[in-house]
Amino acid sequence: MEDITNIMDDVEIVKEFLVESSDHLDDVESKILQLEENPEDTDIINSIFRPIHSMKGSAGFLGMKDIGKVSHELETLLDEARKAKIKVTPEIIEILYGGIDILKKLREAVAKKVDNKDAVTDVIDYQPLLSKISVALQHNQNNVETGFKPVSTSQDDVEDIPQEPKKLGEILLETGDVSQDQLDVALQEQGKPLGEILIEKGITTPEKVDNALKIQATTGKRTSETVKVDTQKLDNLVNLVGELVIANALMNEVLGSANNTNTSTNKNLSQLSKIVKDIQDQVMSMRMVPLKATFQKMARLVRDVSIKAGKKVRLEVSGEETELDKTVIEEIGDPLVHIIRNSVDHGIEPQDERVAKGKPTEGLVRLNAFHKGGNIVIEIEDDGKGLCKDRILKKAIEKGLIEENASLSDQQIYNLIFAAGFSTAEKITDISGRGVGMDVVKKNVERLRGKVELSTVEGKGTKISIKLPLTLAIIDGMIVQVGNEKYIIPMLSIEESIRPNKEHISTVQHRGELLNIRGSLLPIVRLHNLYNVKPKKINPWEALILIVEGEGKRCGVLVDDLLGQQQIVIKSLGEQFRNVRGVSGSAILGDGCVSLILDVGGIMNMALN
Repeated sequence: MEDITNIMDDVEIVKEFLVESSDHLDDVESKILQLEENPEDTDIINSIFRPIHSMKGSAGFLGMKDIGKVSHELETLLDEARKAKIKVTPEIIEILYGGIDILKKLREAVAKKVDNKDAVTDVIDYQPLLSKISVALQHNQNNVETGFKPVSTSQDDVEDIPQEPKKLGEILLETGDVSQDQLDVALQEQGKPLGEILIEKGITTPEKVDNALKIQATTGKRTSETVKVDTQKLDNLVNLVGELVIANALMNEVLGSANNTNTSTNKNLSQLSKIVKDIQDQVMSMRMVPLKATFQKMARLVRDVSIKAGKKVRLEVSGEETELDKTVIEEIGDPLVHIIRNSVDHGIEPQDERVAKGKPTEGLVRLNAFHKGGNIVIEIEDDGKGLCKDRILKKAIEKGLIEENASLSDQQIYNLIFAAGFSTAEKITDISGRGVGMDVVKKNVERLRGKVELSTVEGKGTKISIKLPLTLAIIDGMIVQVGNEKYIIPMLSIEESIRPNKEHISTVQHRGELLNIRGSLLPIVRLHNLYNVKPKKINPWEALILIVEGEGKRCGVLVDDLLGQQQIVIKSLGEQFRNVRGVSGSAILGDGCVSLILDVGGIMNMALN
């Protein structure tokens, strides 16, 4: 395995290499997909060649021989392809994919060593890959078609390579200050600077030469518009800004009270609050990352799974520029993998079956992301066979998930696929079928305070929507009062708040109190009973009821009063209280008191089960 002990004294250099190499590999992987569609496009080959070349150079400088060796061999293969000495075939594409996978494993091993010098890493055998490259070079050189000609490299493809400063004569030609003939005459007798000769001959003026020299000085220079910052430093900054928000709220509570008649103080407090809010928004935006890299990985996944399943599937991507908190993006990768793998393996029918139904032989999976109501929605839609309601119901009864005579709506039946261990696959393959996918998706998304929704039409296809908060550090919350206690309920979970009439409340045996709201009967959860608090209002028609939704269920939460909506900085309860049911975190309110953030799904499970 890579020996990086000689550079471990300067871990920052290695970390920078790890970040750059990760970006390079993700970029190359997406470009290989494009090359597979356009194997004779030398522009794409060039765009793959450059990152591999950069990785080879950096690995050589850092003494990472394995990464350097693999990068060098891939670079050789790509160099031959861009010079049109070999033809890009499906075998070459597979070699390139294999090379990227090997480089990713080697990179992960280095990252593991950086985190823990004593870590034991697996031996990664890349010799078979090198042998394949050698064979491909020999074989393709013998069989290359003479009609295959390289495409000229466009300026866009080489824009990331530092440019050489332009020559003075070239600049003067481009600006029209001299002609080619005049330049040729001046160059023939050049014994001193070209600019001086052109001025002496009266061909151009000193001002025009000075202007050309300024242009020359800036050619090839590229100013850096970004600064790389360690994520730990960013996390610390987010935490400090959270503390600033809390401190500002405390100041407003003390100095901004009704008793304070000092106009100047109130004005300054208002200005401070605005600045703090702007700082908070800016810091949170620094954590926002486009979904592009995540979506690119899904393109590779669709390709690999469709080949294994013997199907032809196309992935359509939109909204990849949509930004999401870095932490959320890191967590959403696995759920997306499960859903897309299911769409290709279970959803899309075999080609002969699609033809029989009058569908195109090529299946389609759409991946889309967009903003909606202060959240991000990611949709995964396929044009496959959809979900079979009767089959799901039969499997659920077999597994004992529901009673045989249970009365369920269509949506409740479809939602059974999210139950632990549920699978309708006839046989287990290395792609899917073990029933460990969709329940993991639901749990992971809900852990991110998100929701998963499913809609399907049998024979037409299935759409799964994932609704996620923009960030995990701050939520919009409604502060409610029960007795002398204040609790926070996430606004995402609240549908509406009402003060019911007495006739809308009824008590049903074995089901407790129910609220009749527009013909629907919802159970009522009394927070004071759950948390042993003495309430100020016992009767629902004197108090307030929040209609909330969580984990696919709805209920009414009885509270004394609503104190208002505000952005809440989430604080962890620590390891000791991490598994407390019904509570997802805490927050420090403006009066300095700690308030619990309630988990609506957990509250319903506690109260109604």
